[in-house]
Amino acid sequence: MLQTSGYRMQEGRFFTEGDFTSYRPVAVINQVLAAQLFEGTSPVGKVLYADRQPYTVVGVILTKPGSEEETLEGEMFIPMSFYSALTGDRDVGAIRLRPSRLDDLEAMEEQAEQLLKQRFPQSEFYLWNNADDIQEQHKTLAMASKGLAAVGVISLLVGGVGIANIMIAAVTERTCEIGLKRAIGATQQEIMLQFILEATLLSVVGGTVAIATVHGLTVVVADTFELPYAFNLRIASLSLGAAVLVGVGASFVPALQASRLDPVTALRSD
Repeated sequence: MLQTSGYRMQEGRFFTEGDFTSYRPVAVINQVLAAQLFEGTSPVGKVLYADRQPYTVVGVILTKPGSEEETLEGEMFIPMSFYSALTGDRDVGAIRLRPSRLDDLEAMEEQAEQLLKQRFPQSEFYLWNNADDIQEQHKTLAMASKGLAAVGVISLLVGGVGIANIMIAAVTERTCEIGLKRAIGATQQEIMLQFILEATLLSVVGGTVAIATVHGLTVVVADTFELPYAFNLRIASLSLGAAVLVGVGASFVPALQASRLDPVTALRSD
């Protein structure tokens, strides 16, 4: 039930095979009912009564959020075997199935329908799945991801052009400095490495500020609209790495030009 309904355990456990085979009078309740009946204390192991029948609480599940118009209500679940023994009602209202892969949903639906018709030929069944809704959401998310990826690539290109312009201006303004360093023994490789390291530092600082800004804005939006969000260190690392890579690539040509300046010409340019 937990895997097919979307419930999650908050405390205790869910039903076990022994609960069904031994017809145990145990119950799992949600947060709302736990708060109403036990007022902040742990309900696990305690007894509650429903229709004068005692049940031992073995677990508490997180309350599923509803729409804004809905009022959250208390829920209580008991093993089907005990319910059938208690009431004599053996009808099964619904069966929920969940495939391991979304692509297997339609095939599993057909197999379930065939199996039910074979075992209960006189009964009627209604089958429903939310595959269309899920696939539509996946398409929407995929399109949004592609759009954000395109924006990210454009942003990296613009940032690369900006870093290249900054480095070109730096080389032009520091021509005399480059000539002086070359005159006192600095090699072409050292001059080139200096400008590449400056661009790398600029990229790291800019990328870190950008990630922190985006993270902060996302947290604000997620809290405002009650959306799920978790910081992904892997994606943040890839983004920072891409920014550094673009910065180093954009600075390569200006750094190469700076390393090839003639010391005498560079000193005379002051």
